[in-house]
Amino acid sequence: MEVPSIIQFQNGEIFEDKLASIASFLASKNNIIALVGAGISVSCGIPDFRSDNGLYNTLNYQELGLTCPEDLFDIETFRDDPRPFFKFAHSLYPGSINPSPSHKFLASLDRQQKLLRIYTQNIDSLEQLAGVRSEKIVYAHGSLSNATCMKCRATYSASDIASDVKMGRVPLCHRPRNKKARTTSSSGCSTLNNEQSTKSKPTQQQHSMSLRRSSTKQKYENDSDLTVMQGLCGGVIKPNVTFFGEKLDNIVGRSLEKDYGKADALLVMGTSLSVAPMSKVVTYLRLEIPRILINRNIVRVQSTTIEDDDFLFDACLLGNCDDVVKALGARMKGLDSRTKSTTEVDHGSIGNLVSNNEAWLHNHPRERVLLFTGSEVTNSCDETYIQQREMVHCDSCQQLVVGGSMFSCKICFDYDLCATCYPAAVRTHADGSHEFRVERCFE
Repeated sequence: MEVPSIIQFQNGEIFEDKLASIASFLASKNNIIALVGAGISVSCGIPDFRSDNGLYNTLNYQELGLTCPEDLFDIETFRDDPRPFFKFAHSLYPGSINPSPSHKFLASLDRQQKLLRIYTQNIDSLEQLAGVRSEKIVYAHGSLSNATCMKCRATYSASDIASDVKMGRVPLCHRPRNKKARTTSSSGCSTLNNEQSTKSKPTQQQHSMSLRRSSTKQKYENDSDLTVMQGLCGGVIKPNVTFFGEKLDNIVGRSLEKDYGKADALLVMGTSLSVAPMSKVVTYLRLEIPRILINRNIVRVQSTTIEDDDFLFDACLLGNCDDVVKALGARMKGLDSRTKSTTEVDHGSIGNLVSNNEAWLHNHPRERVLLFTGSEVTNSCDETYIQQREMVHCDSCQQLVVGGSMFSCKICFDYDLCATCYPAAVRTHADGSHEFRVERCFE
């Protein structure tokens, strides 16, 4: 059953009227959450991950000794052998890159006191460089601005390891060895020392991956270039970015739970929502707040619950993020603060409504969709889902849940329990006051 859009569009509205309606709606909000991805940084020269020209489609992973492109950011691969990552790492650091119009649009929302929070899946820190206040930004997948020794937990700045990164070398910790080094960080990152770490029992999938890497790991451990002087730590210094297989930093969940009751709109910008748990933000927030998608193509949010239908956005502005926010920002700026009526804005011909023969929309109401330059449209009627890549850890036993079902807290973001732990843990979590729902784990 189709749920009506929160943003009210009138029958027969032209493109400009619909865009003005969306701009007016956003201009009336004061606690906007923005969930952003790599698409807002593409125009800065930083590639996204999954487009035709994205990182995963252009990476020569075999030359790096990887089995697939995704292994570049896989924590088990990194623990076994960090050299492939650091051979490529110099390409990840933004250097002297300027923010895009999309970053500047977010900064303008902050200046107008309309931004509650940005949850960025990017690690380039360009939101802050554009002028967004640091307290308004949550780096969901960490940042390249600092790094941590995986053995002794000593912290380093990006400049401390810059020479190693530039040369493609693995940066090693040269701090004096501590007798009692902590084994985990606040973000859940384990040390490289397997005897000190508390790793869960590997699944069959993990075991097979480990066998494929065993020879590489042995070569890594015998690499004379990675030796350090006696008495020094020698641990691998890992940038503070979240790899596949790692838990998000606790600040992500705490911030979302804090913002849950305040948010009055959600902007989803430049992301395929293909990586959980951040893909779940769209369905985690209250249903009564509007969700607006700014992306090159339609993103179908696949429901993880057995009983729910897939999620639909209230408005979809499809095209290059920079082009969309320039048009949207101009109309928000042109709104009279007293009457909220639009003034004349010279914009030219920038977009189109969706015609009736666009079969690609299928169940997505066409009156909610506006097309801009750069939109990607397919005429296929087939249902196409972005497969969420998810590695769910049970928050009770810490074991990895691959496939099947899990129990997810409705109140606490990214708090999950496996079927084994659920009967007992549900009674102790929040004193048994929180409800849980059954969700599917995608393999």
